[in-house]
Amino acid sequence: MRFIKQFSLIFVVAVALRDIAAQSAVSFPPPDRVLVDVKHKEPKSGVHLGPGNTLTIEQGVGTPTTINVLSFSKDSKFLAAGKDFGRVVVWDMPSRKVLCVIDTGQGIVHAVALSSDGQFVVTAGEGEQFGLKLWRLPEGKLVRTYGYFNGYIRTLAFSPEGTWIVASDNTGVTHVLDTAADKQLLELKDMYDPLLSPQGDVLMTVSKADFTLWSTSDWTKLHTLKRNPAYALPLALNPKPNSFVITSSGVFRLLRLSSGEILPNSPSPELPKFNPAAGGFAAFGADSLLFGHSDDRLWVWNSGTGQTCVSDLMYSESGALSPDGKLLAGAKDNSILAQTKSGDGVWIWDTSKLVASCLGAAMPGPSRK
Repeated sequence: MRFIKQFSLIFVVAVALRDIAAQSAVSFPPPDRVLVDVKHKEPKSGVHLGPGNTLTIEQGVGTPTTINVLSFSKDSKFLAAGKDFGRVVVWDMPSRKVLCVIDTGQGIVHAVALSSDGQFVVTAGEGEQFGLKLWRLPEGKLVRTYGYFNGYIRTLAFSPEGTWIVASDNTGVTHVLDTAADKQLLELKDMYDPLLSPQGDVLMTVSKADFTLWSTSDWTKLHTLKRNPAYALPLALNPKPNSFVITSSGVFRLLRLSSGEILPNSPSPELPKFNPAAGGFAAFGADSLLFGHSDDRLWVWNSGTGQTCVSDLMYSESGALSPDGKLLAGAKDNSILAQTKSGDGVWIWDTSKLVASCLGAAMPGPSRK
């Protein structure tokens, strides 16, 4: 157990500062739909606000409604959510109904990924000794457990064909695993935060000094860029417009993939700060649009004009853009920290409607070459 004194005052001040920072940005409209979990007997929350505004957090348990990570299948037909208490929920997007619920036994689930055909989901959490599990859908049957890790798994991604999985753990190792057998295809030591291109043909990893691009067809090294700024983290990659997104000191910037040059039209107003410890995401949409999640808010950034649009507080750092760029998903958590209550679950926006509402006449400019 751990105790955080004077939490109430600190939390109110932090929320007030975030609200002030977001007032200058255009705000999101209400979501187009909300996805909810099926009813079930929820375990007792591991988070309690007690006498004297003392927050008590039971480690490794969490809050039953909390969603830590979201992931779409490549065809955008399915959406998976990793939750606390080892629960993973998969929704069928056309029907908006729950396809499958898996009790993984993995405690707080921090990483999930769906295969391109929606037939498999891979999951990882804090409740087991660095394990990775592959499940068959829709029945949620366990197919395989991988045990090649020395730390907690933080990121997962399937290849376009579903033949391999990229996973990274918090010891700074990136693994490529065969989905047909309990077999490791590649281990990249001191390489972390792996990113797959939308086509799945290029993998980016980061080391202490460099960003490195790899060909996924034969795992040869394609290109290396100096990691500048020194502690920059890559968040999204798209070779087609020759761009990638980084965050450094919580600030987002768009860089040229071939040279590492910082491109103009930085977000204005600046996007909510990115906290690596809390998580978040960024993804390329159509033309010059980028979507992401940071500091408990979703956002849209038109990199052609620099204009941004930011959601209200979601009290969650999980979000995802569908691979076809048509849907933006974000978890809304009505946990003990939330000051206002609204429909909790996964909020979904149609991106074309969102952009029209948020950015108005300032629609995407030409892509950066």
